Amino acid sequence: MPRHGHNRWLAALAVVCSFVTLVAGYGGWLAPSRYGTLPALMVLAYPIIACLQLVVSVLLLMLGHQRAALAAGLSLLATWPSLRANFPVNLRTCAPDEGNHFSVMSYNVASFDINAWTDTTVMHPAMRVVLKQNADMVILLQPTNYGKGYDERKFIEPWLEEIDRCYPYRSHSRYDGVELLSKYPFKAQPLSLPVHSYRYYPYVTRATNSYAFDIQLPEGRQLRLVAAYMTSFLLEDDERRVLDSVGYVSPGRLYAKLSRAFADRELQSKKLRDSLDLSPANVIVCTDLNDVPQSFAYRTLMGHDMSDAYGQCHTGYVNTFNGHNMLFHIDHILYRGTMRACNFERLKVPYSDHYPIVATFKW
Repeated sequence: MPRHGHNRWLAALAVVCSFVTLVAGYGGWLAPSRYGTLPALMVLAYPIIACLQLVVSVLLLMLGHQRAALAAGLSLLATWPSLRANFPVNLRTCAPDEGNHFSVMSYNVASFDINAWTDTTVMHPAMRVVLKQNADMVILLQPTNYGKGYDERKFIEPWLEEIDRCYPYRSHSRYDGVELLSKYPFKAQPLSLPVHSYRYYPYVTRATNSYAFDIQLPEGRQLRLVAAYMTSFLLEDDERRVLDSVGYVSPGRLYAKLSRAFADRELQSKKLRDSLDLSPANVIVCTDLNDVPQSFAYRTLMGHDMSDAYGQCHTGYVNTFNGHNMLFHIDHILYRGTMRACNFERLKVPYSDHYPIVATFKW
């Protein structure tokens, strides 16, 4: 191929890759209900797309095409908000003052994997992780199954006395996707979401998948802890196996489920954002958003007043979901008010398809 033809192909590659990177970086500004599912899917894949764009830039530079390499690199830098949100860099974190800090854990326990865990002679290891971490407040997401509370399970119920010693204040919402374990007293208020997140469990009566817990902390401090479980992609086993490169499903069916999930979360995030606007100043949101930083749902919840504990305290990309090769960061701890996140940690434990995340705050 003549050199000028080769150059045109490389230039075209740089243009296409740059366009894809820009859409992935800013697709979260586009409402799925109006602009479709494709931009939302590209946002979901942004970490992969960003890494590939970096590889393309380096290859172009190594091949001696400086202009194409520069264009590719600049397009990646142009997506700085998404780059910063997905790959934060924090070389310094503030140290919590003695007696002036508290910690919050958020953990989707996936119903404590009741179908796989049959040993009732020991406490479920996921709950053992919770007790060992000893956070001041723990949000459990998807803790129930078949309308039966987590504290009624044979691998947890015999150890309730031990749990109560650590967390004397616990919520009891048997049919919901949210529970709180707290060292401090609280009042619970349901925040009903507009779409049935549990629609794929028709035998479960859904009341709400979002709660506001008003917590009375020491020294008269007030904190609202909002917990929410958003609609998942509702994929069945055969559809999940596709992501493991095994099996086949109808692309149309798969795309329809993805579209519905994005649309559901758009509505849910707007509803939850309305609740945040009416909430007190000091608020922490723990959510299995089932979507990534800078997605439309994430940006809606963030608004102009929320901060992300992960983005402020961590360095580098971490996934909070670990199933079926979908290594996404979909669990979040967001906050606002007269406090500051001083530490963020993901605990890499294998007892759910989600990893627990923990944030420490100082007043």
